[in-house]
Amino acid sequence: GLSILDFANKRGFPVELQELPAPVYDWQTPEQVWEHIMGLEENNTQNLLKIAGAANDCQEFGVMAFLNPFHMEQIEAEEKVGAILAKVKNAPHMMKELDYELGKEAEEEGSH
Repeated sequence: GLSILDFANKRGFPVELQELPAPVYDWQTPEQVWEHIMGLEENNTQNLLKIAGAANDCQEFGVMAFLNPFHMEQIEAEEKVGAILAKVKNAPHMMKELDYELGKEAEEEGSH
């Protein structure tokens, strides 16, 4: 997010923004949606690991420390999406309950 860009700008690191592809909208099932989301989370994790690897190679330990909360957030995101995907795959008849659960969770996060 912006905090990464702010950090890079403050440290004088060159930043090159690239165009993002349009989101995919041709899912046929809820499982396909969550599989796609999981792939996006895994891609985010890999990109963070590449940045951390480059920082380690350059001995930019401040960058590595800065990235640590993002790594923790990605671990949590992958675990959460993985759990949802497992529910969708193993109990597709429970979609209404899953929708309720996710809605309630979003409300709780929004109130913080």
